[in-house]
Amino acid sequence: MIRISQSQKAKLEALWRSMSAEQRTALLATAKAGKDTDASAAQLFEVLSTVDEATRDPAGELAKPYVLAPLRNLVGDPSKVPPSRFRFSPEDLSKIWGWLARHLAKDMVETAKKCRKPESDPIWFEFRRTAGKALKDAIAAAERVPKDMTALMKRFGGGDAKGMLVDAASLLTHCEEISTAMKTLPDKIVELDPDLVEQIREMHESLSEETPEAALWVLLLTIGRLAEPWQIFRVVAKIGNREDDLVVSKTDLAAVGDAILADTGFFASKLKQPPQTLEEAKASAHVFDQFVAHSNGMTSEFGIRKAGRWGQVLFSLRAEASSNVEKTLNKIPLALDNGLPEPRRGRSGRIIPAQLPSEAAIDKAEGLLFFLNSCREHTNAAAIASTHKRILDVCEKRMTDAGALLVDLVASSEGQNRTTAQDGLEITARLMESGGMVEPANLLRRRGLAAAA
Repeated sequence: MIRISQSQKAKLEALWRSMSAEQRTALLATAKAGKDTDASAAQLFEVLSTVDEATRDPAGELAKPYVLAPLRNLVGDPSKVPPSRFRFSPEDLSKIWGWLARHLAKDMVETAKKCRKPESDPIWFEFRRTAGKALKDAIAAAERVPKDMTALMKRFGGGDAKGMLVDAASLLTHCEEISTAMKTLPDKIVELDPDLVEQIREMHESLSEETPEAALWVLLLTIGRLAEPWQIFRVVAKIGNREDDLVVSKTDLAAVGDAILADTGFFASKLKQPPQTLEEAKASAHVFDQFVAHSNGMTSEFGIRKAGRWGQVLFSLRAEASSNVEKTLNKIPLALDNGLPEPRRGRSGRIIPAQLPSEAAIDKAEGLLFFLNSCREHTNAAAIASTHKRILDVCEKRMTDAGALLVDLVASSEGQNRTTAQDGLEITARLMESGGMVEPANLLRRRGLAAAA
C-alpha cells in the first residue's frame, strides 16, 4: 500500500475535484486496465481509487436506484409497455424501498446511503443480495400466516403483487450472475444468429447448474434486447432440443413462451377501439403490424400446436384481433358519410354541392383510410381479406366519383361557390392519399387546376 501524507492527500483531492467527471473516469479506467500486469499502474489505480472515493459524495438518495438497479429494465407503464418488458411500476419500486428501509433491511439501507462507491463497484451487489434475501424471507414469513399475506398484498396493491415481489427478490438475489451474463450480449440484437443462439444456450446451461432462476432471467431479459422478440424461440429450441411445444410448454422454459404470448395479447387488446384521428390510426397500424409479426413469428420460429396450451391462446387471440379489425374497417363507410364532401346530381342533372365537413370528421376519415391502406399486407394473415377488399372497393369508388363531380363543380362555378368546390376537392385528394391512392389524388388536383383555369 502506498502511504501519502495528509497534505499530499489534500492536494490530490483538490486536483481530482477540479477535473471533469469524464476525465476522472478516463484516468481510473486507464489505471485499472494495466493494474494486473504493471506494478506502477496497480499503485496508481490504488491511489486514484482512494482519492476518488474520498472526494465522492455519499450515495444518499441515489442509494435507492443503485440498489434496485436490477429491476430498472423492467420498469414502465403497463398500458404502453408489452408484458415481456414490464414487471414493476415506479410506485412498486418506491414501496419496495420503503419496506426495506423501514422494516426489512434498515441497516443495509443506511449503510448504502453513506456509501461513497460508484454504482459499478461490487459492493452494490452485496447490498442488492441483502435486499433480495430480506424480501424472500419476508414473503416466506407472510405465506405462513394468511392474515399477514393479506396485509402484504394490500400494501402492494393486490393483483399479482406476490409474483411481483418474488420476481424482485429473485432479480436482486442473483443480480451479479445475471449482470455478468447480460454484459456479454449486445444491447440491441437485430438478428439472433446461430453464434448468439449458441452463446446464450451455453450461458443458460452454465447458470442452470447452480442458479436456475438466474438462467431463466437471462432468457427473459434477452427478449427485451431483441428487435424481433419471437426469435427467442431459437434459443428455446436449442435448450429444449425440440422444435415444438409438446414438452417445452410444460417446463421452466414455458415462461419464455408465455412472455411472447402475453406480448401478442397486449397488441391484440389495443385493436379493440377504432382510431378517431390520423395520429391514432398511425398508432393502431403499428400495433396491428406488431400483432401480426408476433403471431406469425411464434409459429414460424417454433412448432405451436393448435391443440396445445400456447396454440389455444394464440389462435383465440388471432380470432379476436381479426374480429376487432373487421369492426374497425366496417366503420369506414360511415366515416366517409361525415368526412367526404360528396356532391350529387339532381334530377335536372345539376350538381348539388355537399356541405364541407368539420376538420374532426375529415381527420377521422383520413385516419381510418390510412388504417385501411396499412392493412393491405396483413389481410391474408389476419383472415380479413374479403372484408378488406369489399371496403376498399367501396371507398375508392366513392372518392373517385366525388372527385369527378367536384372537378365539374369547379368548372361550372364561380366566386365563393368555386372556392368551396375547390376546398372540397382538396379534402377529397387528402382522403385519397391517406387511402393509398396517391397518383389518383395528384391527378385530381391537376384536373381541379385545369377546371379553374
